[in-house]
Amino acid sequence: MEGILAIDPAKCDGCGACVDACPYGAIKIVNGKAVKCDLCVFAGGEPRCVLSGAARVVYTEEEIEEMGNALGWLILDGGEFVVDIERPRLWEARLFREVSERYEKLRGKFSWEEILQGLEYEMGEISEEVKKSVLWWLRLTYEENGPLSLLNDPEIEEIAVTGLKKPIRVYVRGRGWLKTNLSFWTEEYFLSVVNRVAAGVSRRLTTSNARISAVLPDGSRLHAVIPPLSVTGHTLTIRRFSTRPFTPWDLMELGTVDPETLALIWLFIDEEMNVVIAGNTGSGKTTTLNALTAFIPLDERIIIVEETPEIRPPHEHVVRLIPSEGTSMQDLVYDTLRMRPDRIIVGEVRRPGEFRALFDTMLAGQGKGSYATMHGRSVEETVRRILSMGIPESDLLALDLIVIQRGRRGRGQDVRKVEALGVRGRRYGGIADVAAALEMDTVEVEREIRERADFLGRTKEKDLKAYAEAVERWRRR
Repeated sequence: MEGILAIDPAKCDGCGACVDACPYGAIKIVNGKAVKCDLCVFAGGEPRCVLSGAARVVYTEEEIEEMGNALGWLILDGGEFVVDIERPRLWEARLFREVSERYEKLRGKFSWEEILQGLEYEMGEISEEVKKSVLWWLRLTYEENGPLSLLNDPEIEEIAVTGLKKPIRVYVRGRGWLKTNLSFWTEEYFLSVVNRVAAGVSRRLTTSNARISAVLPDGSRLHAVIPPLSVTGHTLTIRRFSTRPFTPWDLMELGTVDPETLALIWLFIDEEMNVVIAGNTGSGKTTTLNALTAFIPLDERIIIVEETPEIRPPHEHVVRLIPSEGTSMQDLVYDTLRMRPDRIIVGEVRRPGEFRALFDTMLAGQGKGSYATMHGRSVEETVRRILSMGIPESDLLALDLIVIQRGRRGRGQDVRKVEALGVRGRRYGGIADVAAALEMDTVEVEREIRERADFLGRTKEKDLKAYAEAVERWRRR
């Protein structure tokens, strides 16, 4: 065995406690420090000196490499988002490798437990503790998805692998990108996990097919690239789909938007105006748009067009359209005009044809409002981007409200905030602009915003359907 068993050098004073704890007389003190001992490492469980607290197990880089190669992934030291789990011991990793290799060779004719029993017959007694540990690692690695199965914290919005033997990073709500203490180690295991997670996709990630994108059953998005397409190594990104959609109260509680601004957006929705939410990547545009669906009357028909199913309104009458090969986003947006929608939601517009289709639906005025997200860090930049997509300036009159949402890091925290509003392609300048856009008296607008903001401040509901029902009751008051 190559495992190094030694007293922590920082604490060792040469007292000889580990020597006394060892029943085999295998530990010696040299130059005031305990030296290497491997005599009872495989005797089943922890060595006597470790159990006594007098020693700890330390591994060389070569031995860590061996453990990573055995499992295909590894628990690392350190990290900013630490999964509280110890890596397997070297002798456990070797047992793991032997069991998995025999299982593969025998094509599953014998169970892991039966293979362990055979190994015990060959090698001698293996403690129940070690067998239980090896079986746990086998199930986590092969029946589940190894390190990905340990990253199930609901606050994790994104998981990113940037290469083998490098820490997996996670994007944690409110904290930004953090290094974990987990890592994929071998290409073989990385490919097996990606293909297992994306099992519903017709293609597989292989060295000859080096790129794959998939929408997972829970709505999360997976994208993986390997060499030669990725020069930085094996890359995996999983954008998590939140199990609980945010409500307007969540947006206010997180500081994304204040009640008065939210009340104004709600007023525009009630007045059947067209709204675009613009912002930088990862600013939470889709999350905000989904929360705003609570302001749409529950008895209305909603048509949703998006590449990835992320918008989940609390309504019963919802039709969802997703582009496929031969049918583009642009085609589907035009199709909504023939489906008698009350509201049209476009997940994100990126290309000229999609912008043209969106503005044509707005100009047609068939529904009670169209909503979409797009990239743009300010009202001015958003308008320039729309014009650059071939939309005539005169058609901007169809767009009633631009909401700008920004995501940034501040004081070590992730900050997402609605910072500006635009009306009909202009920067929002006050109640007078809103009143003109809505063709309402300024006093009436001020009263509406005040009453709605008061309601929003009192409605502390985290279930989107319940929130929408509360909005309905407020309308009928």
